[in-house]
Amino acid sequence: MAQSLTRRQLLTTVAVGVGATAALRLWRSRAWGQRQGQRLLYVKGQGPKAWLQQLPKTWTAQSRPTMERLAADLQTGAVDLAMVGEAWLPQLRDQLQPFGAPELLEPLLKAAQDPAVLGGDVTAAPVALPWAFGSWVMVFRSQPAWVERSRREGWSLLAAADLQDTWILPASPRVVLALALQSLGQSPNTTNLSSVPGLAARLATVVRRARAFDSRHALTRLVNGHGSAAVVPSWTVIPHLLRDQRLVAVRPTTSPPLLGWQVLVRPRRAGPIPKPWLQAGTKEVILNSLLQAGFCPPLPMDALQPRLAKQPGAALLHPGDEAMAQAETLQPLTPEHQAQVQQVWDEAMGERLQATGAGGTA
Repeated sequence: MAQSLTRRQLLTTVAVGVGATAALRLWRSRAWGQRQGQRLLYVKGQGPKAWLQQLPKTWTAQSRPTMERLAADLQTGAVDLAMVGEAWLPQLRDQLQPFGAPELLEPLLKAAQDPAVLGGDVTAAPVALPWAFGSWVMVFRSQPAWVERSRREGWSLLAAADLQDTWILPASPRVVLALALQSLGQSPNTTNLSSVPGLAARLATVVRRARAFDSRHALTRLVNGHGSAAVVPSWTVIPHLLRDQRLVAVRPTTSPPLLGWQVLVRPRRAGPIPKPWLQAGTKEVILNSLLQAGFCPPLPMDALQPRLAKQPGAALLHPGDEAMAQAETLQPLTPEHQAQVQQVWDEAMGERLQATGAGGTA
């Protein structure tokens, strides 16, 4: 049966229809905006500018002041990619989806296939794509004699008596302990710490020699004269070596390289990955920019040699395939190992407090 509409009913129907149409358009625009407006987050100073500038036009790269801030934004914001250090993967894993694109992993060095770098175990799908690595290195300001000693003595120089109140060490008990282990000829991933002869004494000495513990501003402190030597990842110092002739960086060859990694991860709500952009990171033009910024893709030497040979810091960027085959990455801690690390660190810091009367880490 046909029904007639009053003028009021007609206007109401039209209004509802217009509102529904507007709502539909708004929803579509938002959905389209989400598909077209993808975001990549990185920590300030750890995102190569030249590479980020090549992101597709629909992408936006945004920096965060700290990794803690970036990690918080991964939980609350619409983020499609993030650049993080591999040490954060155990904490972030529940928020991440498998990275996908296994073809991007195939050409990478064996060291890049380490589960600690991929963010899973041998049976789990990788949640991270390693795009750059670096080594922990010593950096000296106007100390040529110490440079020569570091090449002979390696990480044991951290405990040298005449370098008291000299070192700016990482604000990471795990890294400092790893370097103390290497100075004794042990693996940085040794799990039974009580079985290492002299470890407690060596760690206590290394901690006493430190002027400060600072991961974020170590080079700034060093350049400004608040210490004469520092331990930093190689990518931190390489861009500074040409600008400041007082600085010399040394990667000890008396022990295998201790590697740190920059990886890309995808939160669970992330959209598609920009494969052409990811592949561009290993191509000639962008690769040169990455190397100049201190970031080395984990590729074999023969794939990097033409560009690597032109870099003043080539030996720091890539230690060579033979050294990389022996290199180590810090593995995620088990609760038992974490308890051991905490115990030996607390004991070392306790001795530092008794010896100096100063508290805390700077």
